[in-house]
Amino acid sequence: MASKDPHQLSSKDASNFRTVVKCYETKQYKKGIKTADQILKKFPEHGETLAMKGLILNCMEKKAEAFELVRKGLKIHLKSYVCWHVYGLLYRADNNYDEAIKCYKNALRIDKENVQILRDLALLQVQMRDLNGFVETRQTLLHQKPGARGNWISFAVAHHLTGNHELAVNIIKGYEASVDAAELTAEAYEHSEMLLYKATLLEEGGKPTEALEQLDASKGQIRDRIGMLETRGRLLLKLERFEEAQDQYRSLLRLNTENHKYHRGLWAAMKLDPEQQLTGQGQRQQLEQLYGELQRQFPRSDCARRIPLDFREGTDFEKSAEAYVKRFLQKGVPSLFAHMKPLYRNPKKKAALGVIFERLLSHLEAHGDLPTSSGAAATVPSESQPEADAADGSPRAWTLYYLAQHYDMLGQTGRALETIDLCIHDYPAVLEGYTARAKILKHAGDLHSAAAAADKARSMDTADRYLNSQAAKWMFRAGQIEKAEATVLLFTKEGDGTSNLTDMQCMWYEIECGRAHLAKQHYGKALKSFLAVDKHFADFVEDQFDFHSYCVRKMTLRSYLALLRMEDEVYHNPYFFKAASGAIETYLQLHANPSGGGQGSEAEAAKLAALSPEERKRFKAQQRKEAQKKRKEQEAKEKAAADEAAAALAKEKAGKGAGAKKPAGPAKEKDPDPDGAQLAATEDPLSEAVKLVQRLRQHAGDRLGTHRLACDVYLRRHRLLLALQAVNRAMALEGPSHPDVHSMIVRVCAASQATPEATSEPSSQPQQEVPAVAQEVVSEQVEKLLAGSTLQQYHKRWVAKHSATSLRHRASAAELMALLDPSQKAAAGELLMETPEESLEGISASISKAAQGECIAIHQLLQGGLQQPGAAHKWWSRCQAVFRWSEYFDGPDRLLPDSGIANGSSAAHEGMQKLILEEKQ
Repeated sequence: MASKDPHQLSSKDASNFRTVVKCYETKQYKKGIKTADQILKKFPEHGETLAMKGLILNCMEKKAEAFELVRKGLKIHLKSYVCWHVYGLLYRADNNYDEAIKCYKNALRIDKENVQILRDLALLQVQMRDLNGFVETRQTLLHQKPGARGNWISFAVAHHLTGNHELAVNIIKGYEASVDAAELTAEAYEHSEMLLYKATLLEEGGKPTEALEQLDASKGQIRDRIGMLETRGRLLLKLERFEEAQDQYRSLLRLNTENHKYHRGLWAAMKLDPEQQLTGQGQRQQLEQLYGELQRQFPRSDCARRIPLDFREGTDFEKSAEAYVKRFLQKGVPSLFAHMKPLYRNPKKKAALGVIFERLLSHLEAHGDLPTSSGAAATVPSESQPEADAADGSPRAWTLYYLAQHYDMLGQTGRALETIDLCIHDYPAVLEGYTARAKILKHAGDLHSAAAAADKARSMDTADRYLNSQAAKWMFRAGQIEKAEATVLLFTKEGDGTSNLTDMQCMWYEIECGRAHLAKQHYGKALKSFLAVDKHFADFVEDQFDFHSYCVRKMTLRSYLALLRMEDEVYHNPYFFKAASGAIETYLQLHANPSGGGQGSEAEAAKLAALSPEERKRFKAQQRKEAQKKRKEQEAKEKAAADEAAAALAKEKAGKGAGAKKPAGPAKEKDPDPDGAQLAATEDPLSEAVKLVQRLRQHAGDRLGTHRLACDVYLRRHRLLLALQAVNRAMALEGPSHPDVHSMIVRVCAASQATPEATSEPSSQPQQEVPAVAQEVVSEQVEKLLAGSTLQQYHKRWVAKHSATSLRHRASAAELMALLDPSQKAAAGELLMETPEESLEGISASISKAAQGECIAIHQLLQGGLQQPGAAHKWWSRCQAVFRWSEYFDGPDRLLPDSGIANGSSAAHEGMQKLILEEKQ
């Protein structure tokens, strides 16, 4: 007699199993667990029931128990597609998509035509951009269910993503042929989106003629009129049907005159190139004629008046600019300077704007009002010029406000402060005066006074979140961390603290907070802030998951493709680069300073320097054990306090009875590592840094900072091939003349020629023996970089050719001279001090906020790396005379707020200046 199948349930228990599945789908988790337990009493080794119970437990936030049950069930019934599917669902819920895909594929080996598993697999494949696999899965689904619209559309999208545009168009056509016209008419919006998507496919597939024909043929069925007109305009330009394209973009301008894309489209249709308009008088005349016409046609359009300022010159520019800005001054528009700022790239226009506003100010002070406009170019409808409210100041207030920012842009700090102080004195209700004052002082290097001015503006309007954020930002940069956090918490939910800012994904706050903590060597808190931003971007990537099915169902296919392309580039965002750079810098400092900074870090660093590598390793291990012990003790105390509070709450509820008020919601889970101590206690900071470096190299390879950080990390890990790769990519971006690139070249070449003893660092990893093949490749690459010369000769040639280019070039030359030959530190200091004072005056007039940072870096180099205190003091005195408002250089004109911070003594300020310099680089 054949033995009974242990995986086979009786009819009653099979019905109960279906109930378990239904309970999971309807979220009746307690009932599902109860029913599963009934089955397991009879069949304790039934793998599929164990798996389903684990799946339900996972939904009840019992992940560890869930994985244990599912693995047990899978081990019992390895050939069950249900167990593999459930295992994949657990991994998907845990965001481990690679493992989930493996599980789904194993399930499909057992049940090849399971539609639900195929759908789940397709979602994960497009999420992970396994596009070839996505095509195969979607093809299988279409063959199984050809009557479902979603299968057709998803199959077309899959081929679109792989670049098979023609096949994608044919799939759309096949779907249209398979359904009745009445069905398409009933879903008018969805059909309209599909038609526009088909036109997009044809356009991207290099068939603009067919795309235009398709648009024109289905014009009456398309509901998105603006989308159709924009697509049609692009297609006409590609087909060089310029007259029709002009008509198309003019019709778009009638819908929205402020859309710059429509203006650029019209220029292209008229064969105009505003980037090159100065080279041809004919082009400028055409532009003048065009915008004269647009101003008459759209008298209220701002773009029609602002754009001509970009191509007009001389007297025409001055007349137009004066007429244009008077409207904003009359209305009291604070953003006028930001609106005009792009014009400052032209030195003549920059000077002309200063003359215009000084003339307007003189007229206001002499006559009390703005001069009347004259000329056609200045004609503005009177109804568009309402007077500014008295509370917002007069045109004179906004003229002073603009001029202060203008002088600040020119680097004339004294004049800028005099102007803005006059504005504040005469118009104390205009809080923008304080915000401008804060920016001027920040650019001048007086961060504490800038924070005080920003806080004054915030106090004048406590309901303005922007003012609150700006004040907190300047406080962070001034090293006033506690005050900044208290300020920003004014706009968070009561009781939530800074965790509310994390929930809101407030990245500017986390980056500024991280930089401030890093400047004070609070490595744990710095990592906590920087890595929170990394988590936000992981959430952004994860958030696209739900749209893979939603967008296909709703037929928003063009938006869906835009979403996928945006997600592919999401890690290129500047916020991620700033956070990742900050985290990498923190890990590098942790590597160099294993004690973790803070109190006693200098003594510990000295102690570490005196130890052998083995003793340092044991010392670090002991530190980690002590930190772990303290964490466990703290966690035990917190648990006891929580239990005590819970008991008190239960007692209170029992006393109040049923009529007691229910709590507002579940208590938020407490952060087990609020200060980032566990993050800072990592055993291998460089390994953590490598993870971020790899992501930057993948998504931000067009930034020099990416390769500079990669070179720093790989050099410390003794990975010379990877460091050389970073050097080559940096050279491709900026060339060998760039000081950062030259520094990378010299350091990598020096590391390749140094002995292990010469390259050892206080906390470096043991240097591994380089394989012969790799060593040969390194030697070839180094020889290629040095062009057959020695490293010393290469550096001397670079110094002779580039050291006079800028302060950064000279600083790099001096620093590397001392690196290659420590006996040349005095000569390196002399090289830096050869910088004439005139160049510093030129830098002080520059608008670059990194100019003062460069001088600070040189002072720190002279004082620290080169050990030239005399030269450092001379440099400090020279810079003090130029940067007269600087905290670092204790400028004689520096304002002294009530912070009590001694001039130039703030270590946090020094660190912040270094970070600002690195960001500019």
